[in-house]
Amino acid sequence: MKKKIYSLLSVLLAFVFMFMAAASSSDAKTESKGENGESSAQAENKEMPAYKLGEKVSIKTSSGDYWVRFKSCKETKDRNQFSDTKADRVILIEYDFENTSYENDLFVSSMDMKLYDKDNNVLESYPSTLAKEPSSVSKGRKGSGVLAYALNNDNNYIELEYYSNMFNSSADCKFILEW
Repeated sequence: MKKKIYSLLSVLLAFVFMFMAAASSSDAKTESKGENGESSAQAENKEMPAYKLGEKVSIKTSSGDYWVRFKSCKETKDRNQFSDTKADRVILIEYDFENTSYENDLFVSSMDMKLYDKDNNVLESYPSTLAKEPSSVSKGRKGSGVLAYALNNDNNYIELEYYSNMFNSSADCKFILEW
């Protein structure tokens, strides 16, 4: 009987901690620094801000701040002969980030993103040898990565939704990647 009560309490506590962790970082705000150095803060209750290729976007959370930038988007002829993913084209997306004041180590990966083509079809990641998973970085450090995605149309356009917390139901901002 005591084991059942302890098990039930353990499960309940685990759910409470997961809820608290998700809630603590769901208050992220974004701020972009354009070429002229001016800031444009995201107003709450407005449409999700859209940023362009090359723009640094500050992400502000209750756990600290960091920035992320998508530097380039280009097509590669590299193909994985063992992949089952249909890919008319393979697109490589290079990005970087910096942990400016985030308390924990920062890890920005494809799990923080959803990508769509011009026809609003979700893109599937592609197993390319040119893709590079980033390392987590401590406060004051920088990291970078390269994503590979299958694109099955002729448009040079990708809409990337960025989530500061992969458990959030809505993105913090989006990037319009045109090349």
